[in-house]
Amino acid sequence: MAETQDTAQIGRYITGLVERARKAQAQIEFATQEQVDEMCTRLAWSGVRPDFAQKYVEFCAQETGMGYAPHKYLKQMTKVKGALRDMKGKKSVGIVEHDMEKGIVKIAKPIGVIGALMPVTNAEATPFVKAIFAIKTRNAVITAPHPRAQKTNDMAMAQMRGVLKKHGWPEDLIIGVEEVTVDKSKELIKQVDLILATGGGPMVKAAYSSGKPAHGVGAGNAMIIVDETADLKDAADKIMRSKTFDHATSCSTENSLAIQESIYDRMIGE
Repeated sequence: MAETQDTAQIGRYITGLVERARKAQAQIEFATQEQVDEMCTRLAWSGVRPDFAQKYVEFCAQETGMGYAPHKYLKQMTKVKGALRDMKGKKSVGIVEHDMEKGIVKIAKPIGVIGALMPVTNAEATPFVKAIFAIKTRNAVITAPHPRAQKTNDMAMAQMRGVLKKHGWPEDLIIGVEEVTVDKSKELIKQVDLILATGGGPMVKAAYSSGKPAHGVGAGNAMIIVDETADLKDAADKIMRSKTFDHATSCSTENSLAIQESIYDRMIGE
């Protein structure tokens, strides 16, 4: 009986968050390209303000027990600003493509409420990046952090909700799940309209198995192949930098190397 009550309570809690998010999203459904682009810029810059970013990444490293704060600061600065740069000039409102040859006109419309599952390994930058993804496309987002990054996510939510409020936008466009659990995350992916899942394999599999549209990225950590055409000194330097950055927590860090036999000793030496 207790388990049933807990399940029902979790369902009601997530339903409440989704209802708040839907109400907020309806208020920006017809926002202009200029309006969403300006808000994305404001949100991104709020995350890379040096005074905030320094305290934020130090707390993240302490709470999660993963990574190295000075590197997390660099990650926050490059990933958040990089995402904003990549979106600059990209259309997400109105007609986004007109194929004259095929007679097809593509018109962008928001999907509604996005559920964003977060990794503990990149708990600092991911909330900001996924939030500006959502706002760029006139959607609301509900973030579910890893339990070991709960307070880090809370800090990110407070920072961005403050920006929304200051500029007259609905705060509930960006909501964080409080006291997150696996069951709350599972319930979230049942109720939202689109899932952005970043984390381990089981999480991504759950997102893809939910019956809802989902974009997932798992552990990453690809094998790197080094052959005789490579600049060995340059390759070794880049691999070393990547593998030591933020204590190798990032999914872009190399998992292993496959080195051609004829250059194996030279590469290891480098």
